[in-house]
Amino acid sequence: MKRKKIAILLLITCLITGMSLMTSCNNTEDPTKDLSAKLDSKLNAYKTDLQDSADTMNSNKNIRNYLTSWAKEKGISYNVDKAGNVIMTSDAGKGYKEVAPTVILCSYDESQFSSYIDPIVMALYTIKNNESTGKLTVIFTAENGHSLSGVKSLSSSYFTDDTNVFCINSGQKGLFATKTGASSSYRSTQSISYTTPTLTKAYKISMTGLPGGQPDSKTSDMINPITRMSSLLSSLKSSGISYQLASINGGDDDDLYAKSASMTIVIDANKEESFIEKMDKATEKFNEKNKDEFKGIKYSYKKVSMPSKVISTSDCNRFVSFMYTLLDGVYYKDDDGNLVSITNISSIKTTDSSIRIGSVAYSLDKANLKEIDTGEETLCNLSGISYKKTSSIPLWEGKSDTKFTTAVAAAYKDYVSQTLTYSDSVPSSLASYISQKNSKCDIISITVNDNVVKDCTGALVTYLIDTNQKDK
Repeated sequence: MKRKKIAILLLITCLITGMSLMTSCNNTEDPTKDLSAKLDSKLNAYKTDLQDSADTMNSNKNIRNYLTSWAKEKGISYNVDKAGNVIMTSDAGKGYKEVAPTVILCSYDESQFSSYIDPIVMALYTIKNNESTGKLTVIFTAENGHSLSGVKSLSSSYFTDDTNVFCINSGQKGLFATKTGASSSYRSTQSISYTTPTLTKAYKISMTGLPGGQPDSKTSDMINPITRMSSLLSSLKSSGISYQLASINGGDDDDLYAKSASMTIVIDANKEESFIEKMDKATEKFNEKNKDEFKGIKYSYKKVSMPSKVISTSDCNRFVSFMYTLLDGVYYKDDDGNLVSITNISSIKTTDSSIRIGSVAYSLDKANLKEIDTGEETLCNLSGISYKKTSSIPLWEGKSDTKFTTAVAAAYKDYVSQTLTYSDSVPSSLASYISQKNSKCDIISITVNDNVVKDCTGALVTYLIDTNQKDK
């Protein structure tokens, strides 16, 4: 009888232990479980906080302080190098020390802060929610325009032979790329002389509220306020409305879309009624057409005080003719209709002695970019305008069929339930300089915006979890 009781007790103990083990297994959290809901909550929270802080992000120092304060609050290790790059690190989880390290890079730049919000949000979420994976480093590189100055100064020690690298960019079109374009930036300077106005009514014409950002494959859909101003001058002339140009200014950087442009002109008082009628129609039509796609955009004009001087007629005519022929927009597509090269007139500034014009070109083909370089220089020479190539970024061409790219594509399909196709990105990227630091690194360039940031983040997190679990 005593033995029977002992046997029963042992059986009960085994059952309880088995149930406990089953419960423990059932409670083990799947790192990818409810990922979509987590992303909805956290990405929106991070983005809202950045947008609410936008007014204070008026310098790279302030953006840098935001990032370091965020890391400190979240308990994430970080440091700032001499170039202002913010490096956040998360050590490998227990049992994942042998997993290949991952580095995520994205830029920050006060001149295009709003454009970088989505890449920053993606990077912040990933470093904060890095669990059950290998070592992860997130680097926010300091930029000024699209100079890529921060990434150039990064230590090569972050990029070992086995490092997998994601370069996150901002753009109108979301994509995963294994090739990004080369770029050339130009400065064209026309000497000008001034004279006393002979006409009597002065107006300032402005276009403001455009999103800015880096020129990309959506360039045909973007509004260039600088070229709109120069085109208006031609239109006024063809309408028989005489004018004299006092100044024209727009854009903040030679490598970015201009967010605004304005010019002051003096017109014939006898044509003022015709001018007002023309401008009323133009501004009303433009504002109505673009109010939904470009929220905050405004095309306007107003009467202003007479300027003391205007650009001479001959110099003004030369400027208008030059702007008409200067490259802007899609430059070349291949036989399959794929975009290869684009150009953009990015900035314009009137000084006491010149009109200075900044522009940029991107191309997936080196020979094609060289052709644009030559064309820009030739046009300037023919117009009697000085030419200078101010900077360049090399072409980056990675591989689309590596273990890394295959694993990322699989993670994308797991999370998004769609097949990922790697594309070529016409704009240049951080990848150009990472590949120079270590050519053995596997690199993927990702372009994100509000429409795709959740899918891209979900795919990235899924990759980190799935790949690390397999390679553990």
